[in-house]
Amino acid sequence: MHNLIGHNGGPLLNDAQALAFVQGQAYKVNQTVYEARFPDWDYARLVFVDTSGPAWSPGVLTYTSDLTGKANWQSGAAKDIPLADVSQDMQLSTFHLAAIGYQYNIEEVNAAIQVGASLPSRRARAAKLAYTKFMWDLTIAGSTEKGKAGLINNAGITAAAAAADGTGSARHWMANDGTVTKTAQQIMRDINQALTGTNVSTNTVEWADTVLLPVEAFNLISSTPFNSLGADTILSWLLRTNNYTLTTGRPLTIRAMPQLRTASTQTVVGGGRLVAYKNDQNYVKLNLPMPHQFLPVYQDGPLNWQVPGIFRTGGLDFQTLATFYYLDGILPAPA
Repeated sequence: MHNLIGHNGGPLLNDAQALAFVQGQAYKVNQTVYEARFPDWDYARLVFVDTSGPAWSPGVLTYTSDLTGKANWQSGAAKDIPLADVSQDMQLSTFHLAAIGYQYNIEEVNAAIQVGASLPSRRARAAKLAYTKFMWDLTIAGSTEKGKAGLINNAGITAAAAAADGTGSARHWMANDGTVTKTAQQIMRDINQALTGTNVSTNTVEWADTVLLPVEAFNLISSTPFNSLGADTILSWLLRTNNYTLTTGRPLTIRAMPQLRTASTQTVVGGGRLVAYKNDQNYVKLNLPMPHQFLPVYQDGPLNWQVPGIFRTGGLDFQTLATFYYLDGILPAPA
């Protein structure tokens, strides 16, 4: 058992006492940190987060089915009867362990005890922030290491190229120098194309209710007048008159996403991509059977106390790709 030495050369407290002090402090710090929110990386705004699975389960099996068959007029003497059928598919999403924690050293512990203060919470907050950023990035772009796709880069989703009818046959809405190359009406048409695309893919059953845009494209439509009257920007006009809202009466969600600036893979490789999708747990969700949690404090060296943090996630689970639509080339590749 080691003793911590005070400024006068005498023992201040032993390892067990130090551990008890850090444990009590860590409990208070962790409780405070988990009450903090980081809205800029709030991935739960983008998809439903499913935390219902057992924390240590290896993964989840998802069964999807589709109905086929069409009723028709029939003769009483006919021998062939139209038949309905149900096709079924299975998807396996594997869960993986990830970790981020924090630590205290002997100087911090001694200083806090001598002045009767609390241990600082900055490292615990940094760990929680790192976890939140990890989950945000996983939701947006997936993980190459684990073979997980994100909202903006699922290779199974068909990406269409934006119409090349802007200035000089441009597909993009504006050039790299800020010159606007498509009219407000053409930009509206491009966005409605993506919304309508999901409706067509689902046989008019569903509409995309969420649109993600590169930051530059979002800034363009939020600041550019829709017409010469100047009463509306493209964005304000779009929010009232897009195909989804006009059909369902519900508001369209539009968010800016920096990662979309170079996500295009069709025709304009490395250009801007628009993502439209139905934000519904029946079609896409984020598996998080074990949200981040801090484990008990332990002493990992003569001068250090560590607070491990772990979580388990399977990334995005796409129930169907028909409710997604990618429109590529709305911005040119960066010069």
